[in-house]
Amino acid sequence: MIDEEKKSSLKEETCNPLTDEEFKEFQEKDTRTTNRVLGFFSAIWEAILMFFS
Repeated sequence: MIDEEKKSSLKEETCNPLTDEEFKEFQEKDTRTTNRVLGFFSAIWEAILMFFS
C-alpha cells in the first residue's frame, strides 16, 4: 500500500524546467532576500561594535 501511494504521488509531481523569465525572477528574488538578510546581520554587527566600543 505504501509503495502504491509513493508511486501515485510521484506521478502527480512532475519537474518542469524553469523558463528563462521564471529563472530570472527567481534569481532577482533570491538576490533581494540575500541582501535583506545581509543587511539585518550587518545592522546587528554594527550595534555590537557600537556597544563594545
